[in-house]
Amino acid sequence: MLRLILARHGRTSWNVQGRVQGGGGLDETGRAQVTALARRLASEPITAIYASPAWRARQTAQPLADALGLRVRRRRLLRDLDYGRYAGALVADVMREAPDLFHRWRTEPETVTFDGGENLAALRGRIERFIRDMEAAHPEGTVFAATHDSPVRMAVSIAHGLPDSSHREEWIKTSYASLTVLEVEDDIVRAVCHNDSAHLAGIE
Repeated sequence: MLRLILARHGRTSWNVQGRVQGGGGLDETGRAQVTALARRLASEPITAIYASPAWRARQTAQPLADALGLRVRRRRLLRDLDYGRYAGALVADVMREAPDLFHRWRTEPETVTFDGGENLAALRGRIERFIRDMEAAHPEGTVFAATHDSPVRMAVSIAHGLPDSSHREEWIKTSYASLTVLEVEDDIVRAVCHNDSAHLAGIE
């Protein structure tokens, strides 16, 4: 059985600024969060570490890789949902310039394809492929992957058999540097825990 530990990246300067993601590096709080994350997982029998190509995800994976003496393997399948022309924009500006799109993203996310970007169906396909690839490569291992909020939400949706319309539900979101653990066996995906942030106690 594969045990797949997914982590959302730590907090970034762009998160604080209220920007649609697409860039940004960890801020001081984010660096403290990923240090705590690495400490939490240092005793786990992790044999491989993967990360989205985004700098914030690689920054999240590196302290754990250093602690375990492993390298961080980049996988494009783990990249964040592509927001196209809105990547990096202030959320407030998107609300003002494209109110209908913003409303649909909040209420009917499965209907949205971002201009120059992608939709949730494409994200689902990527995450399903990543899970299959991990099961094939590490059928009896424990694997860590640093990624983003939307990919983790999608992995949880896959485990629970939920449609893309559930993507914006409050319970499914993930906190910075939180852990979500899946078990994968014979193409069956089970969610063991979701949005576990106990290791972040005392960090802003």
